[in-house]
Amino acid sequence: MADAPIPESGATNGSVTISDSVVAKVAHNACREIDGVHALGGAASRALSSFRGESRTQGVSVDIIDNNVDVDVTIVVTYGANMTQVAQACREAIRTQVEGTTGLKVRAVNVLVSDVFFPEDEGESGGGD
Repeated sequence: MADAPIPESGATNGSVTISDSVVAKVAHNACREIDGVHALGGAASRALSSFRGESRTQGVSVDIIDNNVDVDVTIVVTYGANMTQVAQACREAIRTQVEGTTGLKVRAVNVLVSDVFFPEDEGESGGGD
């Protein structure tokens, strides 16, 4: 992952650099708003991310090269939702939010559906948070 300097039109006395972690947060937030997305990341990455306090970027990997962004996102889809439609909605939301918020060009958004969440299983864990 690399930070992306944003060229400023007509400006010669400074620059703007957007961190890849900022792009990852924007992508993460865009995906969380999609109906059918239960969580981001696989089971192991969710546990590790929450332990490290990285819940805002879990399941999202960003690669910035020459102001072009590639985003890889791993999601857990709620059972009953059409996985292909949920993944496509994530791709579109990420592209729209990242380009609109950062001004960077999104070259690719790859979505991996790593698991399915069954709502009836939520109460079986028997414990709280």
